[in-house]
Amino acid sequence: MQTAKDPLTGESFLKQRSNQVFANRENQIKYNNLKALQKRQAMAEVNTILNKNRSILKSTLNGNKEVVKSLDFLLGAGFNFGCSTHTIKHNDKKWNCIYDFAYLLMGNKQFKIIQLKQ
Repeated sequence: MQTAKDPLTGESFLKQRSNQVFANRENQIKYNNLKALQKRQAMAEVNTILNKNRSILKSTLNGNKEVVKSLDFLLGAGFNFGCSTHTIKHNDKKWNCIYDFAYLLMGNKQFKIIQLKQ
């Protein structure tokens, strides 16, 4: 039997299987839960911004296929232009996207907003 060191507690234990990493199942669960918590906390600020941006775009469309709004309107609603999920090429133009919504600067500080999937 080999000994190993538990990554969570640092305690030494006798391995009962060759691939055993943790001293017991509870340590494995706690270790993985802590890792997941750290990941969620690291992404929390960006996810908050993305969710707020998506809500603003959704409420701005209000069921319409597309809508044009000014920069001042979007800023006043709390939209953060520094955070998006991806870009797409649509009608030969590059659109910024927040999940299933996209927006395009059309000039004169006007933005066209569309929903990608309905």
